[in-house]
Amino acid sequence: MHYAWDYKKWIKNALAVIFLTGMVFVSERTQQPAILFPEILALLTGMWIAPKMPWRVHRWEIPVLMTLCAIWGILISRWMPAPTAVKMGVAFLGAAGALLVVHATLLPILSACILPILIGEQSWVYPIAVAVMTVLLSAVQALLERTGMREPQPAARWEWQGRDEILRWLVLIPVTTGIAALAIAMGYPCVVAPPLIVLLSELSFPDSPVAVKEKQVALVTILCACIGAGARFALVMHLGMPLWIAAFAAAAGALAVFHWMRLPFPPAGALSILPMLLPDTLIPSYPLQVAAGTLAFLLTARLVRNLLHAAQHKKSIAYKAH
Repeated sequence: MHYAWDYKKWIKNALAVIFLTGMVFVSERTQQPAILFPEILALLTGMWIAPKMPWRVHRWEIPVLMTLCAIWGILISRWMPAPTAVKMGVAFLGAAGALLVVHATLLPILSACILPILIGEQSWVYPIAVAVMTVLLSAVQALLERTGMREPQPAARWEWQGRDEILRWLVLIPVTTGIAALAIAMGYPCVVAPPLIVLLSELSFPDSPVAVKEKQVALVTILCACIGAGARFALVMHLGMPLWIAAFAAAAGALAVFHWMRLPFPPAGALSILPMLLPDTLIPSYPLQVAAGTLAFLLTARLVRNLLHAAQHKKSIAYKAH
């Protein structure tokens, strides 16, 4: 039985690496960087590899939400006359509102709308590519479940806690915007890389299952950033190999880290692929920028959790007093 479980796991890992590498290959061949969407590895991790999908969302909602937020990001990137950090804050606000409205926790939509703003992407190819790839991911997930390669997961709604949840976003959005403004002004945009904003949002939930694993989360995140930057630097910048080979190495390395640490953390996977989109000048400092952002957002998430726990405790005392 143990052997069968391992067999299925490695098949799913191999499929994920092939899918990711194919995305980068098509992007490179067509000379369309807008096709290269790092968050795909995060979605692959959650939808195909992880024993249980970490988001409360219906499968059919994943392509819809991801595509709408990709369009939202392109609209802001193209037509909103404001500093990059402000645009990121507006994108964050729109995505958070969408999650609240549909009662879903599909946090990768944050990356879908913030990424084009941070890297200056304005092509409509980007949301089209996101739509096509997320439909394929959802279809293959259904196939994996039907063939017994993955346990079926019943769709679940996120029953968010009114005032507390709104308070959480009202803290996260301005804090993220402020950190983004400072980081971008200093020339360190990867401190606020979109997957790190997803990390912040995930760990700021009062009942986040990974919040108790902060050290492991930090290690996995930084290791994946180092693997991605190292693959891009060594294989592409130094040896002149195609980008898809570096993406293959980065994806395989990230999944190996997940296996070694026993923590398939989707945002970390996306951080291993993001270097494939960045200018050469950012690659040497990328791991340090990600490390700084990881520390800042882990501390922020802890403060937000403590704030929410204090508010809940105060509410409980007031209720008992009545």
